[in-house]
Amino acid sequence: MAEDSSTTTLPPIYEESSQYRHWRFSPSQLWDTRNTSHEAAVERVRRNFQEDQEESKSTEANELKYLSIEDTLTLCRYYEETLQSICGHLKFPEVVMATAVIYMKRFFLYNTVMDYHPRDIALTCLFLATKSESERIPIEQFGKNLRIQSTDQILALEFVVSQGLKFEYLIHHPYRPAYGFFLDMQKIDAMDVPLLKETYTKAQQVISSMFLTDLCLIYQSSQLALAAFMVAGKNNQFDAQVVSFLFLQQYVRYIEKRFGNEQKEQLLKLIDQIKETLDQLQAVSRDKATAIDKQLRLCMNPAKDPNSAL
Repeated sequence: MAEDSSTTTLPPIYEESSQYRHWRFSPSQLWDTRNTSHEAAVERVRRNFQEDQEESKSTEANELKYLSIEDTLTLCRYYEETLQSICGHLKFPEVVMATAVIYMKRFFLYNTVMDYHPRDIALTCLFLATKSESERIPIEQFGKNLRIQSTDQILALEFVVSQGLKFEYLIHHPYRPAYGFFLDMQKIDAMDVPLLKETYTKAQQVISSMFLTDLCLIYQSSQLALAAFMVAGKNNQFDAQVVSFLFLQQYVRYIEKRFGNEQKEQLLKLIDQIKETLDQLQAVSRDKATAIDKQLRLCMNPAKDPNSAL
């Protein structure tokens, strides 16, 4: 018997995306994925160093100190911050910055900085992001804008990074749902619209900071957008309007109206978790990144070095 198409409920578009199906993790899944990848990488690089010594007949003892997962994440975050600075300097749209940073996060989930230096991957991710976000510029102009002497490495890594992304380029960012919430909230009775506009502007800045954490790999873009309003309103009393029962819970009432009472409690708990993660975010100093990078260059995979005996 044929199914009545008029009664068929289709899943939300986002749930059919590759981001929803392939790039969502719980915190424990992220840790397990990174730990497994890191341990395999250290073992592979250690073995390659031993083979390199045998081939070159070197008698030097191989007592290298390999990067920890924490050091790897710190160094990657430094280059994610650098990406944000570059995009701001070159006046790229926010979505280009966001796509480049997420590409980098996805790539290093299954690859190691001991094979591919994060600086090279960051620039390659940015070049790919300009294409996927319809801000494409010629590679010659890209190199000129960034004052790169040679773009050969970027072109050589373009396919490698694409493989790491599983050729899934589309990214759903919190910026669009944030704008949708901004428009929808204006319909709330007695909403302070000027204050809402101010909060929306700050929410966009909050979203940018979210990309320096793992939030974009754990939560849906709409959830992050909703949380951004709460975080952004922290210093302008907007959160008092939307949370406190004394102020009629404008924001909570909005959530309840849109998502129902049961989901309201779940969303408010989720928003608190997101705020807690953002509160722990700290910028990586240049000195810290330089120290880690110095250690990294001593334990880069010799198999990726054209001057190696391998």
